Amino acid sequence: MREPFHLVLLITVLISISDAQFEDGRLCFCKGDEAVEPCECSQLRTIDKLNNEQIFDKLQKLLKKDFFRFYKVNMDKTCPFWADDRQCGTNQCGIAFCDDEVPAGLRRRNAVNMVRRSSSHENIHENHKNHNNNRWNDSATIAVVQVDEVPASSKKATEDKKESESGECVDAGNNIDPMDRTLRDDEKRQLDAMDHHDDGLEDKFCEIEDDESEGMHYVDLSKNPERYTGYAGKSPQRVWKSIYEENCFKPDPKFDKNFLINPSNFGMCLEKRVFYRLISGLHSAITISIAAYNYKPPPPSLGQFGSQMGTWFRNTEMFAGRFGTKWSWEGPQRLRNVYFIYLLELRALLKAAPYLQNELFYTGNDQEDAETRKAVEELLEEIRSYPDHFDESEMFTGVESHARALREEFRSHFVNISRIMDCVECDKCRLWGKVQTHGMGTALKILFSDLPHSHYKQDASKFQLTRNEVVALLQSFGRYSSSIMEVDNFRKDMYPEEQETTKKKDTRRNTNKIDL
Repeated sequence: MREPFHLVLLITVLISISDAQFEDGRLCFCKGDEAVEPCECSQLRTIDKLNNEQIFDKLQKLLKKDFFRFYKVNMDKTCPFWADDRQCGTNQCGIAFCDDEVPAGLRRRNAVNMVRRSSSHENIHENHKNHNNNRWNDSATIAVVQVDEVPASSKKATEDKKESESGECVDAGNNIDPMDRTLRDDEKRQLDAMDHHDDGLEDKFCEIEDDESEGMHYVDLSKNPERYTGYAGKSPQRVWKSIYEENCFKPDPKFDKNFLINPSNFGMCLEKRVFYRLISGLHSAITISIAAYNYKPPPPSLGQFGSQMGTWFRNTEMFAGRFGTKWSWEGPQRLRNVYFIYLLELRALLKAAPYLQNELFYTGNDQEDAETRKAVEELLEEIRSYPDHFDESEMFTGVESHARALREEFRSHFVNISRIMDCVECDKCRLWGKVQTHGMGTALKILFSDLPHSHYKQDASKFQLTRNEVVALLQSFGRYSSSIMEVDNFRKDMYPEEQETTKKKDTRRNTNKIDL
């Protein structure tokens, strides 16, 4: 009688969680022992509260600064895995390309300070033993290498900014939400003075081209928000199928024979579970952006006259379907994976804090640069205040040869995924896919650079970050931060009564505080 009872109980549980993105009474998320677990929104240390009340506004303010707005990318690389004509199925995937406005302060090579970690192996080893002492903390020794000064001509060019808009662009489609690559002349000059060529290619988690390579262009990310583009059909399915089937780690078949039908991390070791969560979280964050900024086209009866009359809206039904159990039992877990990447990149920023604190964030505009440095420090202060960070020291441990092989397999899989982003046909989708994989790869480089089998462990003075890596990391973190904020908006739509309950608990807690 025990087995039927357990079977009935299991069925009852499955019915109770049907279509549930959140657990009843536990609608927010906190760091668990290994990953992310649901928790009450009234708790003080929820990831939602950290992001939505402490991080989000400061981060969005920072990402609007010139240093972080411009990202250099090759949008014309061919897909290395299959033939690709890059013809979108709708008029919403195209872009307008005008690379004619690059600030001098950003483009001049060797104009940014290089800030590197100390080569003190004793300090690194000691911190590796004690995770409570951050391996990159405020007391870490930093080597600052001053490079070429910016010539007066570049500064003058920055001061003589023109306010006129860019010239005409040839629109390749996407009348609804085209990708905007326009840059003003002063912005092009400014970008030129910020470039730094990174000679070290070791320990790279992404396939990154030299900044001076042919085909590399600056894109103003603030003009190209990630949202619905109409990109659908066989092309995106092929991209994600390639990622999950060919480049994700597979579990032991005896645990999950249907992995390719319903991908999950069951039956994997810690490192492989982390890798799966990274890919799942990336996929989920993109889905949240599309659901949060969805598009309803105009009635076909309007013809070409109604091409600009569509409406943007929040698609709560889409969010509920993708992250509930209607389509897959793992929908709620995929939502948690967004929070997992958020914690991983949060930890990378904390670990890189000494680097960022000593960066000039040079653009050629003294006031702008000072404001950027202040905004970075304010963000880092909030990050330091959070106690529940991702612990990378638990990964790639054990026998040295096995750990080294597993880390290289982890790295090579991620490099392959960064290459797959060149197979995305929609330009704006390809842009953000490249930015987010580049940012995530930078976070992994930071987190694992001081492991015993790392190249940088042998010569830590070689560790460095290019400006593009710093931009990609912060922009990637910004996407997950925005996703968590959007989750809160969907949660308010779906559970309005829970919001009132949380407010009452917060009010009661504040009322009970005693001022000393």
